[in-house]
Amino acid sequence: MAPMVHADRKGMVRLTGMVPAEVHAQAFINAKAAGMTMGLYLKRLVEQDQLNENGVPLWRLAEIEEDETAEQLPLTG
Repeated sequence: MAPMVHADRKGMVRLTGMVPAEVHAQAFINAKAAGMTMGLYLKRLVEQDQLNENGVPLWRLAEIEEDETAEQLPLTG
């Protein structure tokens, strides 16, 4: 079920989240270089996210697979 949101008259809602300061700064640099607002930049990132058949972003599946592979490696020493 989708979360409830309270949109303004134009259907816009605030997107919030905490990120490290350097990620925040890089996002603003990237948005400015692209000639767009931070809101439009984030919108485009979400729209371009490639998902699997279950709606999981492909980049996350790669991270999960990498973590599982690392856990299966034998410890030597």
